Amino acid sequence: MRTFTAIAGLVFMGLLFAGCPDAQNANARFDPEDIHQISLLGQGLPPEEGIKRIHEALLAKYPGLIKEDMEWTYNFTGATLAQMTLLYASTTEYILIFGTPVGSDGFSGRYPGMKVYDCMFSGEMWTYTEGQFQKTIYLPGECAILEPGMGKGYRMKEDTWMLEYTRGDIPAALPIGVFAPTQLTQDWDNAWRTMKNYAERVADSALKAKARQDAAKAEAGQESAAP
Repeated sequence: MRTFTAIAGLVFMGLLFAGCPDAQNANARFDPEDIHQISLLGQGLPPEEGIKRIHEALLAKYPGLIKEDMEWTYNFTGATLAQMTLLYASTTEYILIFGTPVGSDGFSGRYPGMKVYDCMFSGEMWTYTEGQFQKTIYLPGECAILEPGMGKGYRMKEDTWMLEYTRGDIPAALPIGVFAPTQLTQDWDNAWRTMKNYAERVADSALKAKARQDAAKAEAGQESAAP
């Protein structure tokens, strides 16, 4: 029951952040270009090895922020079946690794309050938007960017994997990312584990942010008290 209450609270918090990109950017913990550079470490490696190397690099660059163990869950957003492991999450940012060994295709979803960076390190992804008649091809080393309010059709070929970074109103995207697909799959266990992972990551990031703020206040107090 407490987890359900926490999830409901996260959605409400997300609605409060909607339309406030300046606040989201000011509080951002990660830079998209840094994420892109880390994704390059997985190029040319078997997927398992590439994922391991990227995870290790994230742990080294962001100590205390990245989840140390990787728990994989299915993701069926926009009828695209793949799997993901969530490595960091707050109400305004997340980092995950996403992909499939067999290939899949579907709809990206449309998120007015989010910007998504998909940094490829294995495989091949094709995308198109409304009115586009030639596909855009993304290869390892390239980042596909989904701008706020944009929707794309896309296809991942087999053994396609990417490091994904998103900034914006994360809780507002939960209905299409978790709840809507469950109406088709009836996989409530996967939905529950996905939401539990997200709630735990958000709680962890909030506690650590509070600890940093308290430490900064204490340090400022000591400096002001010094003769």
